[in-house]
Amino acid sequence: MRQILHTLWADDRGALIATEYLFFVTIVIIGTSVGLANVRDAINVELTETGNALLAISQGFAISGTSGGTGSTNGSQAIDAGNGQLTLTAVPPANPALIDVPLPGG
Repeated sequence: MRQILHTLWADDRGALIATEYLFFVTIVIIGTSVGLANVRDAINVELTETGNALLAISQGFAISGTSGGTGSTNGSQAIDAGNGQLTLTAVPPANPALIDVPLPGG
């Protein structure tokens, strides 16, 4: 019995594997939390741009008298440039709205 206990006490073959496993799990957890933070920021930016696009909708209209049935509505245009490097062109009778929101920290 003493020989078996001495053999088990001296056995350190699994220690290196456990240490490598601990380092691996630590790196995976840190990488996952950083990745999820970036996903959260990207989702917030996209939802903000969606809200800006909805706010850019023009609800204007004009009625020029009752004879002839002439009426018109203002057009709406929302542009998501992606990199913010875009020249806006006016689309009559409304001007386009640039809805880009920069990513936090970028």
